[in-house]
Amino acid sequence: LAEVLITLVIIGVIAAITVPTLINKTQNQEYVSKLKKTYSTLAQATNQIITEEGPVYAWATSSSNVYNLYKKHLINAKECGTADGCFDGQYKYLYLNNTISWENNDNTEKLILADSVQVLINYKSSDCSNMTITGASNVCAVIYVDVNGRKNPNTWGKDLFRLALKKNGLYPVGCDNNS
Repeated sequence: LAEVLITLVIIGVIAAITVPTLINKTQNQEYVSKLKKTYSTLAQATNQIITEEGPVYAWATSSSNVYNLYKKHLINAKECGTADGCFDGQYKYLYLNNTISWENNDNTEKLILADSVQVLINYKSSDCSNMTITGASNVCAVIYVDVNGRKNPNTWGKDLFRLALKKNGLYPVGCDNNS
């Protein structure tokens, strides 16, 4: 009986050590797959808009225009605001103690996709030539994506990401259009 109890204690200790690591890895993989799916969905919508409306600089003339075109092409996307909990909290940086929040910013429009992913469109420039965001040049608008919606951790690079709407398409922020 003592040997069985010792074996159970050892198994319990090993489980207590490994289970949190497995849960964290699974959660990170979930974030990655949701980001890939959301990027694919938004890129397809961008390509459809370009096909119908012409080059990005022709239709990316205001935050509301970009928002309305994406809303039209994203099936089952709904408007959302701070009353719905959409981008209403503090977002932490991964390695810094700083936070950012979007209260009632006039340059932002918000959508929630069918799979609860939150999308915030922040209009930057109609000519798409003067704006650079973290390694992405010629940015017309920045699209923020919170892949797990209202749930925590609300951390940049973990569940919150930026995409750049550029003259020739949609790209992850941090890369240039030739990479």
